[in-house]
Amino acid sequence: MSSRNEKPVQLPMDRTLVVKDTFKQYCEQCTIHGLKYVGDTSLPYVERYNDRLLCKKNNNKDDRLFTRTCNVCFSRVFWVLSFIIAIAGAAYFIWHLYSKFALTPIIISRSSESVSIDQFPFPAVTVCNMNNARKSVAEEIRKGNDPLRQFFLDDICDTKTTSQVPVTEGSGDWDNIYAFLLSVSQNCSEMLYHCKWHGNTTNCTDIFNPVLTDEGLCCRFNSNVQLMFIRRVWENLQISYASDNHIDWNPEYKFTDADPSNAIPWRAYGSGLNYALSLTMDVEVDEYYCSSTASVGFKMLLHSPVETPQMTDFAFTLSPGKETRVIITPHITDADKSIMKIPPKTRHCYFLSEKQLRYYTTYTQRNCVLECEANFTLKYCQCMQYYMPVSNDTRICGKLDDECASTARKIMKTKLYEEDDPRSAFNVTEAPSCKCYPGCNEINYSTEISQSMLMATFEIPEEYFKNDGPYFERNIAIVHIFFVDSSYMKYTKNELYGFAELLSNTGGLLGLFMGFSILSVVEICYYCTLRLWRRIWDYKTTRDKKNQLIVKSFAKKNGVIYPFAQ
Repeated sequence: MSSRNEKPVQLPMDRTLVVKDTFKQYCEQCTIHGLKYVGDTSLPYVERYNDRLLCKKNNNKDDRLFTRTCNVCFSRVFWVLSFIIAIAGAAYFIWHLYSKFALTPIIISRSSESVSIDQFPFPAVTVCNMNNARKSVAEEIRKGNDPLRQFFLDDICDTKTTSQVPVTEGSGDWDNIYAFLLSVSQNCSEMLYHCKWHGNTTNCTDIFNPVLTDEGLCCRFNSNVQLMFIRRVWENLQISYASDNHIDWNPEYKFTDADPSNAIPWRAYGSGLNYALSLTMDVEVDEYYCSSTASVGFKMLLHSPVETPQMTDFAFTLSPGKETRVIITPHITDADKSIMKIPPKTRHCYFLSEKQLRYYTTYTQRNCVLECEANFTLKYCQCMQYYMPVSNDTRICGKLDDECASTARKIMKTKLYEEDDPRSAFNVTEAPSCKCYPGCNEINYSTEISQSMLMATFEIPEEYFKNDGPYFERNIAIVHIFFVDSSYMKYTKNELYGFAELLSNTGGLLGLFMGFSILSVVEICYYCTLRLWRRIWDYKTTRDKKNQLIVKSFAKKNGVIYPFAQ
């Protein structure tokens, strides 16, 4: 039995009022700041409005009632506006936070750990003589009766000529071009006559191998063996290595103690000149017939062991008669595996497992650009340049295709580095789509170069000297390539905002503006489900009992007996 002081429970008369009453209770008891003032209905709007009119109608000199009513109304409106502004402010900052999370999810930070020079490879070194054709061989070709070789000589020297050999006669065949380049170019044994690696004198042909580049036939040091899927070029060049230990290295590979110290790609044993790669090169000035530039000397490029060098665009020059010191600075970037869940289009980099190339075994941005240029040149001009990764049935671009190949390259550069569509500028129907993002793990090398003159009157080490003094000063170039530090810093790509950071920052903003927390979510769920359902159930049960009492009362009063009345 209920006590006398207990007030009877007054339930709403319909479900709409049940919902309103539940919302009122939530506003009074919730933990969100300011919401209890919004849900305060102790003084309804209609009563306040009538009270105010009553004061004016009776000309009441006492304005206390009017003032109290207006203050209550103003206070509630103030809290409603404040709550709306708080929600808008929180939503604004949360949207900016999410935009940063969605659009710039990657941060590149400096790692706290340094990388020893034995943990990454020594750079690949490619060197080319600027002389495109040896004079003695070129003069024999001019005197001879081989129109095909004369056509190739005009092509490689960019000579204006009226001789045109049709493609069907072999001018577009790679084997013919390859044989011609071998015959007119300076080979590695003639270019490099003294080499020191790790402080030890080494046979130059054991560590340098010929390679085809956009500067013709050049010599390369410390290149990855499995650079291309198409091995036709490398087999014809008869490449050999001083060491039989090879590591299938890529920018994601981590050297271990189990890896042999003399495995290719080679690593530096230490820093300084004593562990440098020292080269003595002969430019053979008297053999110059035509040069790729207006000067005499060498072009050199330091690059990743898994990349094909772009000598024309990025190589630096070395002059004969000078000793050059090249100081290497590696730029190492790795990536945390956690960013793999972010789409490559958003993080702007590829892991090796995400991007495969057709010709190159290892993905790098430069390899991707070269392959894309090769594919587009083949599609646009129906030929490829001789230094591109050509297949057996691919026609090689000749002198007649220079304009088309040059246009294809310009379209490539425009597409890669400009936002405007190059199709309108070059009047083409289709532009290349490369999507050559950088590698998430990559290593690049920058150089600092200093030079000094060589004087034959000084005491020159015997291994550097060749022929007589004048020949030495006119033809010989000495270069030392080395690191100056034993370890270098690296940079790491990581998530700028992970889910935990996004959640904590969002919660901080909601807590700052509204006092919102996880328990506030629980309260909302509770009042919208269990609490509301229970009150509707109580209302329905009470209504059914009340209807039964009405039926019984009516039956007793009128003497009517209902078969289902209890």
